Amino acid sequence: MPSPDLASRLLPVLRACAGARLCVAYSGGLDSTVLLHLLARLAPEAGFVLSALHVHHGLSLRADDWVKHCEAECDALGLPLRVERVVVTLDAGRGLEAAAREVRHAAFASVEADWVVLAHHADDQAETLLHRLVRGAGVAGAAGMRERDPARRLWRPLLAEPRAVLLEWAQVEGLRWIEDDSNADSRFMRNYLRHSVLPALKARQPAVERSLARAAAHFAEAEDLLCELAVLDAGVVKLGLPGSRSGLRALSPARGRNLLRYWLRERGGQAPDAARLVSGLRALRSEAPVRECFGDLALCAYRERIWTEPARLMFPAPQPWAGEAEMPWAEGGVRFLPISGAGLRLDPGSQSLLLRSRCGGERLRLAENRPTRSFKVLCQEADLPVWWRETLPLLCCGDQVLWIGGVGAAAGCSALPGEVGWRIEWRGPDGLWRG
Repeated sequence: MPSPDLASRLLPVLRACAGARLCVAYSGGLDSTVLLHLLARLAPEAGFVLSALHVHHGLSLRADDWVKHCEAECDALGLPLRVERVVVTLDAGRGLEAAAREVRHAAFASVEADWVVLAHHADDQAETLLHRLVRGAGVAGAAGMRERDPARRLWRPLLAEPRAVLLEWAQVEGLRWIEDDSNADSRFMRNYLRHSVLPALKARQPAVERSLARAAAHFAEAEDLLCELAVLDAGVVKLGLPGSRSGLRALSPARGRNLLRYWLRERGGQAPDAARLVSGLRALRSEAPVRECFGDLALCAYRERIWTEPARLMFPAPQPWAGEAEMPWAEGGVRFLPISGAGLRLDPGSQSLLLRSRCGGERLRLAENRPTRSFKVLCQEADLPVWWRETLPLLCCGDQVLWIGGVGAAAGCSALPGEVGWRIEWRGPDGLWRG
């Protein structure tokens, strides 16, 4: 009988979850119904705490009925169910499936659990691999879904099981589940692969799902090796530090692209396509200033340094300084550190001090033996990129510029011995603090 076999295969893994909080992403369909009942049966012996989450997308006229079905099933099992109602919006260049998946995963991220348990199986893995390959995926995409995704707390314990095993188990157990009509709509690529392509392949090779799942595992191993190589290269190139650009030039183009792909992904940037990756690497290996946006992240280079920063830079409003230890500024902040006998002589009680952006025509002399320089020249000498200039913080007293973030303080305004002065530091879009 398949019933005890499927449960016995899961039990050793679940025993390692003793005391953990598991939350099943429960749609009410066959796959998640099997997973929910399996985990509910094994929870007392394995010792984990179980709950369920149903995401109400509102895309079907039957969505409210599905909620009632899920509530009834969870009540019968004595399990708490959270229903998360979401709004799916379509953006340019993104299909309905992708938009629904995004809000669904946002709901998963809000769950208070150690693992959100998903019911993906070997057939889903085969569909995912084919879907990504026909779209020209690289090694990372061809790796398909991972059984465990610790960063997002996602776990797919049934990923090695064919759907036929789940169906047989559900039938033997007499389970009830719902059928989503949209799963039969072949206008969606995944449904076309499921109903037309995979059956044709299965007629020639009955174990095609297992074969494709095995191929995805091979790709996943290759991707892990590429990530390890990227970590090694990042240590050599020292991304974000002076000299990183020359280090990147020393890598082969393939290793350079691998490093940039990994670096962007680790920082939450949008995965670049092959053409943008090639052009981005070419630009970074040159000597020209670079600022290319990948989603919400910008990849930047100026002089010999490479870094990432928010794609959208903020332009803050002027703020009076009245002695605060730290003030927010754009993507970072400005902090004021009291220091005896050094730093700027400032008195927020008697001086009208304002933190603002440049207005035009600002000049500053950094030392008594140095000439007064224009704002532009000062930024060039301080190796500050052009696109930061409009967002740099300036501390001013009336028309007098006392300090420019990343540049320094005005000469002749230093605290005298015995006085308490102020050292001012600014955290820029790259996350580094500068005087």
